[in-house]
Amino acid sequence: MARKQSPTPEQFDRYQKAWDFFNEALFDGQLEPCLLNLSSHRGSYGYFCPRRWKKGDHETHEISLNPNMLGRPLKDTMSTLAHEMAHQWQDDHGSPSRRGYHNSEWADKMEEIGLIPSDTGEPGGAKTGQRMTHYIDPDGKFARALKKMPKEYALPWLTGEVESAVQKPKAPKKLKLTCPVCEVKVWIEAENEGHQIYCGECGETFLTKEELKERKEEDEDD
Repeated sequence: MARKQSPTPEQFDRYQKAWDFFNEALFDGQLEPCLLNLSSHRGSYGYFCPRRWKKGDHETHEISLNPNMLGRPLKDTMSTLAHEMAHQWQDDHGSPSRRGYHNSEWADKMEEIGLIPSDTGEPGGAKTGQRMTHYIDPDGKFARALKKMPKEYALPWLTGEVESAVQKPKAPKKLKLTCPVCEVKVWIEAENEGHQIYCGECGETFLTKEELKERKEEDEDD
C-alpha cells in the first residue's frame, strides 16, 4: 500500500515555491531566503519579523501567514505574501521606520509591485501608517505575475473558518461634552448620550462636538 505524502513537506514546499516565484517576478531575485512560517495572529493576514531566527552567526527573517486566513481567494493570500516580502525588501535594501510602521518608501515599493497600500483596503485610504493593508492593482505587476504562477504553488492545506481581519470600530465607552460658554469639558458614559447635563458654573447645557458645531453655524447665520 502506497504511503500518503506527509502534509508538512507538501505544505511548506508549495509555500517556498510561491515565495521563490514572487522573489523573481516582483523583486528581481533580490531577497535572500528567509524562514517561512504559519502562525495565528488575530486580526492580521500575516507579518514580517526581521532577523528573528539565528543559526550560529547567521540571522534570517521570518515571514508568517495566518493559517486562519488561507481560505481566502488565492489572489488575496498571495498578495499578503508579497506584502510581507515588501517589508523584507525594505529591511534589506531600504530604510524601515519604527517597528510596525509602514512608511512612504515601503508604500512606493508596494505600488511598484502592483499592490496599492491603504489603511482601509480600499481606494482613497491612507497609504502610510501603523496598521496597513492593500488592494490589488488589476493592471499591476503582481496581478500579471499571479496569472503566470503555477497553480500547484497554492497552499494545499487549509484550516478552520476564515477570520475577519477587518476590525469593526468599537463604540466609544466615554463621550466628551463641552460647555458652550466656559468650555469646561466633562466625560459621560456613551449610553447616556442625549441626557441633558448642566454646567455648574454657567448653567448651560453641555454639548457634543457636533452640537457645538451646529450652534456655531447658527450663530454665524444670525
